[in-house]
Amino acid sequence: MMEEETKEEVIENESGELEDLRRYIEDFTSFLPLAFCMVNPLDYILDCNHAFRDVSGYEKMETIGRNIDFLFKDKDKGKIEMFSTRVANKDSVVEEEVTLVTKGKKEIPVRISALSRKDDEGNFSGYFLTISDITETKRFEEELERKIKERTKELQKAKEKLEESEKVLEVRIMARTQELEEINEKLEEKVKERTREIEKKAEELEKKAEEMRQTQTALLNLAEDTDKASKDAEKEKEKTLAVIKNFVDGLILFDLNKKVSLINPETEKMFGIKLKDVIGKSVKELKSFPALDPFVDLVGEELKEIFREEIATEKGAFLEVTTIPVKDVGTLVNIHDITREKGIEKIKSEFVSVAAHQLRTPLSGIKWTLQTILEEEDSAEIPEEIMSFIRKAYEANDRMVNLVNDLLNVTRIEEGRYIYEPEETDLMEIVDPVIEAYKDHIRKKQIEFEVQKPAEKLPKVKVDREKITMVVQNFLDNAMKYTKEGKIIFKVESINGKVKVSTTDTGVGIPDDQQKRMFNKFFRAANVQRMDTEGSGLGLFIAKNVVEAHGGKVGFTSKIGEGSTFYFTLPANKEEIDSFFEAF
Repeated sequence: MMEEETKEEVIENESGELEDLRRYIEDFTSFLPLAFCMVNPLDYILDCNHAFRDVSGYEKMETIGRNIDFLFKDKDKGKIEMFSTRVANKDSVVEEEVTLVTKGKKEIPVRISALSRKDDEGNFSGYFLTISDITETKRFEEELERKIKERTKELQKAKEKLEESEKVLEVRIMARTQELEEINEKLEEKVKERTREIEKKAEELEKKAEEMRQTQTALLNLAEDTDKASKDAEKEKEKTLAVIKNFVDGLILFDLNKKVSLINPETEKMFGIKLKDVIGKSVKELKSFPALDPFVDLVGEELKEIFREEIATEKGAFLEVTTIPVKDVGTLVNIHDITREKGIEKIKSEFVSVAAHQLRTPLSGIKWTLQTILEEEDSAEIPEEIMSFIRKAYEANDRMVNLVNDLLNVTRIEEGRYIYEPEETDLMEIVDPVIEAYKDHIRKKQIEFEVQKPAEKLPKVKVDREKITMVVQNFLDNAMKYTKEGKIIFKVESINGKVKVSTTDTGVGIPDDQQKRMFNKFFRAANVQRMDTEGSGLGLFIAKNVVEAHGGKVGFTSKIGEGSTFYFTLPANKEEIDSFFEAF
């Protein structure tokens, strides 16, 4: 329902903008003597000015909504159709000479000119059309042609008369040859002078016609620019109002010179500052406000790119900071108050820790009891049906124990209590036992398993063996669970001073719209939730934190229905390893 209402509001807004544009064009063109109208993409008239009505004889309401070709002679309608097609496919002014039929059935020769209109996406949305009465121009051309023909006839008659006179008065012609030549020269001079006058007049008319065409083009361009400027101004106004008045997060806008040009009321509340005190100040100058110290230390004087970095204020609040470069404007800083979320997260972590510890003891007792029964299966003479239930209970209890351990590990990671005991070792000493443990299980699922080891010995890495073993197990476990058939490739290699471990499968893959959340706590993709697989959504979260705690990186590539490749890298350069663990 909300989507339908939004569409109706958009339609109403667009109709309102169109009506505003019509009124603007009508006001703008009402005083011009040039006939002007606006036509939609289907060649129907949307609006026209007074001059248009004077030329055509039709009232405004008699033209709006009608196809433009009703104004012209039937023999010109093919021209009009081709004219409309040329306008739609051309960005410059298109012209044509046709015959206009007025409401009183009077035929007038006219020149029509048009320029296409485009929407914000560059699509054809109609065109502006002007109509110029060229009756006088045509009349002048015809009169000019008539006079030239008359003059030509006169000269021809004079020539014929001279020829006749030559036969009758040959002697007199000889006597008056000089006189006639002078007369002829004067006559030719007068013809030339008259021709020059006519050419000059023609040039003046052509110049006026060109000026009129330029005026038409300027008018059409102005109308198009006004349309676009109106839309752009309205959008900018809406954006500014939305940012300043309705945004619930704190906002600080730095201009291209990295000076404060805007802060919103929420920012004033967060830091206890006023816009008038900080406007025009650089990042360095903001250090004079103690409340802004953590913020300035985070972004630096160069306003570096930051995505969801956290800072704590002197009032004990927690803020999440993100910088967003804005082209041709500057840098926008978004500040989100996460104090409440931090409190809830702390309470949740404490609850999970207490609950996990309380569950651990009884679960261990259940596991020990069930394990004892399973070990005494042969001598206890327990029926197979009951033993089947006991095995299932043992497996379910084991999954509960693993889940409790994962919850405790997540809590320790979040509280900074996850202890690492790194030692320098060959990574293959960790990887080989894990591969051997998974080989038989993968083959039982009838999945091809390929291990690709480096040809040369790997450089040593400094890791906590137990924690990295858990990461490798997690990658292999996921590849096995979500691959029903096909192949799993486990690869270890050395690249640019780093050791890289990857698993590639032909499993279900991960939907594109869910890939950003793969390393979030408790997240499982929608397509694997529908499969018959167990999982808490904590394995990849723990793996990512373990690898990053060793100075490495975790990543993946995936395509839905074709499989995934998960990988992690560890630094193998001794200086890089030592500097990282010293800082850690």
